[in-house]
This record gives sequence, C-alpha cells and structure tokens, in this order.
Amino acid sequence: MNAVFEALLNGWWQGIVLTALVWLVMRDLPRVSAATRLAIWHLTLVVVLLLPVLQRIPLPKWPVIRSVSSVSEMRSTASVARVVQSSADVPAAPTLPAASALEAGSGTSILSRPVVEFSGHDFPAVLAVLAVALAFFQLLRLAIGYWVVRRLKRKAVAADLPMPVRHDRAVNLLVSERIGMPMAVGYRSPAILLPRRLVESLSAEEMHYVLLHESAHLRRNDDWMALAERIIRAIFFFQPAVYWIGRQIERERELACDDWVVAQSGEAKQYASSLARLAELGTQRAAPILATGAGRRKEIFARLETLLDRSRNRVTAVSEPLVLLAGLALLLLVTQGAPFGRLLGFSNFDNTWVESDGTHRREMKTRGEIEFTRDDQDVEHMSPGAMLIVSQSDGWNGRRVEIEADEQGVIHRRYYSGGIQRSFDGDGRRFLSTLLPQWVREQGRDIPERTARMIREKGLDSTIEDIRTIRRTDVKRQYLEEVLGVSQLNTDQLRRVLKIAGEMPSDGDKRQFFDNVHDRYRGRGLDAQVLALVDTIHSDDDRRHILTQAMELGVVNEPALGRLFQSAGQMNSDDDKTAVLMQAAQAAKQRLPDALFEAAGTIHSDDDRRRLLSMILSVQGDDAATVTRVLRTAVSMNSDEDKAKVLIASAAGFKGGEEMLREAGRVMSSIHSDGERRRCLEALIEADGKNAETLREVLRQALTINSDEDKSHVLLQAAGGPVNQENVRRAFFAAVNTIHSSGEQRRVLMAVLARPDADAETLREVSRSASSINSNEDQAAILKGLAERR
Repeated sequence: MNAVFEALLNGWWQGIVLTALVWLVMRDLPRVSAATRLAIWHLTLVVVLLLPVLQRIPLPKWPVIRSVSSVSEMRSTASVARVVQSSADVPAAPTLPAASALEAGSGTSILSRPVVEFSGHDFPAVLAVLAVALAFFQLLRLAIGYWVVRRLKRKAVAADLPMPVRHDRAVNLLVSERIGMPMAVGYRSPAILLPRRLVESLSAEEMHYVLLHESAHLRRNDDWMALAERIIRAIFFFQPAVYWIGRQIERERELACDDWVVAQSGEAKQYASSLARLAELGTQRAAPILATGAGRRKEIFARLETLLDRSRNRVTAVSEPLVLLAGLALLLLVTQGAPFGRLLGFSNFDNTWVESDGTHRREMKTRGEIEFTRDDQDVEHMSPGAMLIVSQSDGWNGRRVEIEADEQGVIHRRYYSGGIQRSFDGDGRRFLSTLLPQWVREQGRDIPERTARMIREKGLDSTIEDIRTIRRTDVKRQYLEEVLGVSQLNTDQLRRVLKIAGEMPSDGDKRQFFDNVHDRYRGRGLDAQVLALVDTIHSDDDRRHILTQAMELGVVNEPALGRLFQSAGQMNSDDDKTAVLMQAAQAAKQRLPDALFEAAGTIHSDDDRRRLLSMILSVQGDDAATVTRVLRTAVSMNSDEDKAKVLIASAAGFKGGEEMLREAGRVMSSIHSDGERRRCLEALIEADGKNAETLREVLRQALTINSDEDKSHVLLQAAGGPVNQENVRRAFFAAVNTIHSSGEQRRVLMAVLARPDADAETLREVSRSASSINSNEDQAAILKGLAERR
C-alpha cells in the first residue's frame, strides 16, 4: 500500500510540472493547428496517467552532459552511483541501496524519481479508502449523466431537416424542448439534438453551419473520447493536471471542429456569423455532462476571436511529425534527469542523506564512485566527475565540505564556513572526519568488517553505544546481530542490546532481530528484558510470533509467565491474544497467575474468551481457586450460550464453597435464556447436588426461570437431593410454588412423593403446595399419593 501511495503522490507533483512545461511550450507555438494541439494534449494526458508506473520502471539512460553541481542544488537523478570503501584487504563495495525516507536511492529521471516516501501503515490505507469512495461518487455522477443523455434522446422528436454530411454511423437528428444549445450525444445510437427555439429561429444557412459543427464531433468520435476523458477525470480526481489537460482538450476539440466546418464550407465569416447568432438565441440551460456541442456563450465568443484570426493554422489533419516530435520530447523529459533536473532547480546527485531536528541539519550528497580511507574519515579515490558534499547548519551558522574529482580524477577539496570559503586543513578536516564516518556507517555496508574494527578499536561497550546512534532501523538491527554473533556479551551488555532493539521503530525489524538472536538469550535470566522488548511492538502478529517463540524456545520461562500474560493482554486482536494465552496456560505447571485472568478479561470476543476459559478448566479445573477465577472472568461475557458452556465446564471441579457459589450465582444471574440457565443448573446438580449449599443456590436461581417446563426439569433433578433439610426444603418448595402449570407442578410433587426417605415435614409441604393447584385432577392425584404414603 505504501509503495502505491508513494507512486501516486510523486506522480501528482510530477504531472503538474510536466503539464506546466507542455503548456508553456504550446503557448509559444501559435502556428500549430488545433487538431495537432489536441493530439499533443491527448499524448500528454497519457504520459501524466502513466507517471506513477514509469517512476517504478528503470528506463535506460541516454547520454547527458554533466556539469559541476553546487551545494544549493536540490536532489535529482542520474546514473546509479557506487560508494566504495577501499583498504588493503577490503574489496570495492557494491552499489548503495536506497533504503529510507532520508536516503534517496537510484532513479531515472526528475519526473520519475520518487521524492515522497512513507513508512507508516495506516495513513495511506485511510487515504486509499477515501479515494475509492470519492472516485465511486464521481463515477456515479457519470452514470447519472449517461442516464440523462438517454432520457433526452428518448423524449426528443425527429427533426425534419437534411443531414449536411454523411456519417459512418447511423446518426439521428432530433429536436428537444429540454436543451438550450445544440449538442452531439452518443454512443451506440448517436444523435444531434437541437433546441426547438433555434430550429424555429435560425435561417437555413445558419442551421447548416450548426449541423456541420455537431457532425464534426460525431465524425471525429468525440462522444467516445469525451466519455473516456470523463472517466479518467473521475478516477484521477486528485490530480489537478488531469483537470487542466481536460479543459485544454475541450477547447482544442471545439476549435478543431470549427476548422473542419470552415474547410468543408470555405466560408469563415459566414460560419462566424452563424456562431454569433447561435450565442444570441441560445439559452444558458446546463448541458449534460457527457454531451459535446457548441458550448456556452462565453466560450463561443472566445472561439469567434480565434476563428477570425487569419494567421492561424486551420489545417484539419494532425501533423504526425510534430506529434512524434512532441512524444519524443515528453519521453526525454520523463527519462532524463540531469539536464532537465538542472532546468527545474534539481541536481544530479545519486544519494542524499538528511538528518534534522528542526534546528540542526546535516546533509550528505554523492554522485559517482567514491572510495574512502580505512577509517572512513576522508576520501581516498573518486571516479572522474564524482562529487561528495557534507554540510551542517545550526541556525544561521553553517559549514560545508565539497569534494570533487575533475575529468582526470584529480580530487579537489573545498571548505566553507559561514558562507565563506576557507582552508580545508584544520577545522575543515576535523569537520569532515566527524560527520563522514556516521554517514558511511548509516549505509549498512561491510557490517562484519566494520563491527570487528569498532570492537577492536573502541571496545565492546563503546561499540554498543555507537550502534545506538544509528538512525536506519535495518542497519541498526544488522549491527546488533553482528555484535551478538561475534562476541560473548555479559548479562548487562545483553540487557543493553535488548533495550536498543526495543528503541527501533520497526516491528518487523524487532521480530527479525529476535528470530536471529534468540539463542543468545536462552537461560540467561533476561525474561523481563525480552518481554520489555515485546511490549514496544505494536503489531499483534509480530508480538504473537515473538511471545510464541519465546515460550517454545525457552527464552521466557514459567516464573515469568505472569509478565508474559501482561504483555499479551496489551494486544488488540482477540484471536492473537487468545492463541498466546492458551499456549502459555497449557505450558504452566504451577497455579495460574492473576495476570492471565486479567488478560482474559480484555478479550472482547465471547467465543475466544470461552475457548480460553474452557482450556484453563481442562488443565486446572480441579483447583477451586482456578474455577472461581474462571467464573469471575466469564460473568462479563455477553453470550448466554458461551457463559453457559463455561459454567458447565466448571461444574466438573465444582466443590461448593461460599466464594465459588457466589461467582457461579453471578454467572447464572447474568444468563437471560431459560434454556441455558436450565442447562447450567442441571450440570451443577449433577456435579454437586448432594451438597446442601450448592442445592440451595441452584434452587434460588431456579426461582427466576420463567419457563414452567425448564423450571420443572431443574426441580425434578433437584428432588433427588437433600430436600429433607429445612433450608433446602424451604427453597425447594418456594420454587415449586412459582410453577404456573398444574401438570408440571404435579410432576415435581410426585417426584418428591416417590422418595422413600421423604420425612413428615416434607410431605406436609407437598400437601400445602398441592392445595394451590388449580386442576382438580392433578390435585387429586397428589392427594392419592399422600394417602398411600400414610
């Protein structure tokens, strides 16, 4: 997404520059016919549309004349440069890559060189969605315009007028009350529409000229061309150059049709008189967006002035040599950077590195092949025409070193301080030796050799601190990996390396760093530092990857699982978070920490939270404290089904207890579905129904069930519990008396009567409950059962 957005944004400013250049050239070519100018503008439109693609295609360079560049020149493109470090035993370095927004890589032209780059993830995506939405509305507007054109043709009537010329297509001549000016409309059934007022007011000769002009549009297939241009404008609405070119095309199209009319009739003055008459009689009613025609009054008067200019070239044919020449000029402009870059104020440097904090600015620019000394503090050799500029500005004070090789390869050094050229020796040499090594290091070249030299000359601690100052994330990562690969670091040094890695802005580089060096941290007691690195990662996918690998590879051990759960709880993706927590919970051999349940409470998806809690119960479901915490985490779920599944899964380890019962009651109270609540209560009765406290909580929850059928099923199962105990008996019959169905109430009471151990008080409660039954038949059956028990 970022690459596409960069290409479009760079094509935006490049298209404006290219269009302005073409307009300036066309303005000074008055002897070019309108047909040829129209063809050139069409060619320009194609090039502007292809700029985002052309800037991604490496085109061959044509020979250009180089000249010495000054520090005031901006970046441009030229041939791909190579910056080479030389030493007695180090070979020449490869071509420098373009790797960041502060470093422009090789390019092919001033118009195809990207100067805008993005490294974020969200901004281009948001703009892309907005662009698609706006383009959709623009295309919808065109669709409405097409419907309007069809409706105009359908409502119009045939005109009793002769067609002035023959057409390759079947063209209808129609009269309409709904338009103010003549117009030609397409597409498969083209037609010329005439306002009824004009048909009745214009003379035969004037109407002949009007019809000739509209016929010219259809003979040239302007209806199809206009449709294509409008679609392009709708899709590329963000490109001002496309709108500007579209207006030029419309103007030249009308002039080309005027020239064709004059060529057919041979009478410019009479045609101009007809246009003036048309402007006088025509109305300003808005024309359909997809129609071509005479235009508005202001446009007609502008065309009259051009039409009467005898110095104009009125040739109707397109000048193919001139169009070919224009195409070659555009190709040259697009593909050649150096000469045109200089014309537009750009230079021909191949590589630019900029560092700025708003007040202080450092800049390095190179072209050609450059070999540095072994310590990277000076230039040893340069190819003919190569150049290096090193500059630094602090407010009004600025210093600059220019190193350039002439055509014989002789190196010349110039030093400027405060805008005044001074001797290079002394301050200039110190200035260069300070900035140049930093820039060379930022390029990420010869990292193994440089790392070994840095450790040898500065020591391991200083090398680590030097790596911290590297700006480019990918280069910093490679240096850190190299240090870990070639040296035995102590615990403090490993901790510092991890901290530096956590400061890198790229999640991908952090992930790659961990994958490449995780073995260096296994068993080193740096679990907290590894997890601190993980906490700096914003991407859920990258964080999940590292946490998963850390557990599998033993980089993070069980004592640090609580800290790992905290890190996982910061993830946004429920799926990624659940996967990490499940893996960690399965690996735990001791009691699960509270951090796991805190992280589980941040999972928004009921299904994911239910999967995690069910897995925890399958691993440690026999621990009462774990069951209690699971129930406490489940209560905030929204889905009755998922809450019920968790409660049913917890029933296997249900052992009663005040706290566990309280949490189970909270879960059941939050379930609205009678069917799901019934399933939960039956599971609790089956698991711990002989426990009086558990059964009392079940019966208290059964009171709130609305469905008589579901309530009776629970009570039928509860009837096998300790209902002879006073507290249980009171709760049991309180629930029985809330059953409205006589048949369901009878079933429950008969189940109690069927118990051989039912005591006298229980039987009396059965009798009292039976007295409230409305059905005489059900009441008689219960009374008969009581009589048999006595």
